[in-house]
Amino acid sequence: MSFGSEVKRRRRSLGLTLEQVAERAGLSPNYVGSVENNRRDPSLSTVMAIAKALRVPVGDLLGGRQELGAEALEAARLIDGLSGEVQAGLLGLLRSLPRRRR
Repeated sequence: MSFGSEVKRRRRSLGLTLEQVAERAGLSPNYVGSVENNRRDPSLSTVMAIAKALRVPVGDLLGGRQELGAEALEAARLIDGLSGEVQAGLLGLLRSLPRRRR
């Protein structure tokens, strides 16, 4: 998956508009859109700004980790908004669930 496609996928899964990501990154919506559509090769500083705007490590956008589905990204976003105590409780519950064998 290309950098631009991953940016678009993550932005959509977070429920963010181009304008919101552009504002967070200090870029224009047109520029972010052109990156998402692979019409621009962003500089390292732009890649870092977009990653920060999406609140993900740069490596995640560059394919450094296994891709998460939209549901997992939404769950992470929702959990991130909870208190530390509630997060710890949810993690304990999730760890106690049986794992699916691959």
